[in-house]
Amino acid sequence: MKVFLLDADVIIWCAENNKLDSLFKGKKIKIPQKIFEEVKYKEDPETKERKTIQFQKYIKEGLLEVVDNPYTKEMKKVRDTYKKCAQLAQLDDGESECIALLMKNSEYRFCTGDRTAMKVLGFWQLSEQTISLEELIGWSRNIKDNFTKKDMRKYLKIGSILRLQYGLE
Repeated sequence: MKVFLLDADVIIWCAENNKLDSLFKGKKIKIPQKIFEEVKYKEDPETKERKTIQFQKYIKEGLLEVVDNPYTKEMKKVRDTYKKCAQLAQLDDGESECIALLMKNSEYRFCTGDRTAMKVLGFWQLSEQTISLEELIGWSRNIKDNFTKKDMRKYLKIGSILRLQYGLE
């Protein structure tokens, strides 16, 4: 079974749009501790009230595992990407951890809506290990562009081109 790694933006969008059951149904999902801490609570856009996202049922059913990824050579490599390519910004720790996990395990797939992360994935030739939210849960009428397969492919390609431009074939 494939394991899916999720970025915080994916989880937050699904929580805000009542799609968490669709996100977790029939899948094995892992998220780094840093991302879990970031998404435990969501803010209601209208009331600004902080609400807890209920992950316990997914954890209990074995659909979600929170992992603590210690600092590895792969994480250093990902974090230093912006030093190799001036056109790529530095990533959040959670995204760096997910990409490092991809580098260590080809069975993992990463879902993100962060376009910089998509470029970094393309830069490190990890395009085959990505999946858009649209592909993961199916099309939704209010899905944002950055969660579509089309957008994912576009930014992965930009990252691949940057790799070539910087001579890292």
